[in-house]
Amino acid sequence: MAERNKLEIIPTGNEEFDIKIAGGLPFPSLVFIEGPHGTGKTALSQLFLRGALRLGLRGVALVSEATIKGYIEKSKAAGLDLTDYFLSGRLDVYSMQAPGSKWSKERIKKLLPLVESFIARNSARYDVFLIDSLSHIAINSPITRLLEFFSILRRTVDRGKLVIITLHEGVMPEAAATRARAICDGYLKLSSAVLAGRSVNILKIVKLKGAKTTFESTISFNVDPAFGIKLVPIALATV
Repeated sequence: MAERNKLEIIPTGNEEFDIKIAGGLPFPSLVFIEGPHGTGKTALSQLFLRGALRLGLRGVALVSEATIKGYIEKSKAAGLDLTDYFLSGRLDVYSMQAPGSKWSKERIKKLLPLVESFIARNSARYDVFLIDSLSHIAINSPITRLLEFFSILRRTVDRGKLVIITLHEGVMPEAAATRARAICDGYLKLSSAVLAGRSVNILKIVKLKGAKTTFESTISFNVDPAFGIKLVPIALATV
């Protein structure tokens, strides 16, 4: 098991990807992953989560777009199977979806304080908190309240935790999104493109505080069920 007080970098376990990001994800840190639907936000966050679990850290995923079973199945489909960690109790998964209920503004407004309360009550229990995604909450929350939530996450990280948030692009007004990104240590922006006739996901690492060396700012990849995150070695100068 990793010694948390000595841990500074969390390798993902994907050697090619780790080389690109200077060895792994800095720990502790607050990481914001943003991008349109279908650009690999869940898979990328699961890659980071699995890296932490591989080191012996304990994590929790709070998911809004899948059931617990569905989230684990997604990890399998992305070649990032989290099943063993889930079954062994090293990973807990909680779904914000209530069986048979619909997303309503009244229900969504209650989620933000519930998530805050959960993190506060369990800050000693987990090393990694993943929120995938914050979109439903963000689109229905006052901007000042949402920025306050990011500040709470910042304080959680300052206590030695890794917090990862995914968000759909355009959900927050740009001025508010800029302020939220400023609070975070890492801002990873995802998009899609067609390079040399192939559809790929593009990861732009806008910032990554705590990286030990220079990282590659733009990475192209696909999600391969047999391999996980698979880099696509195509020159981005043609984009």
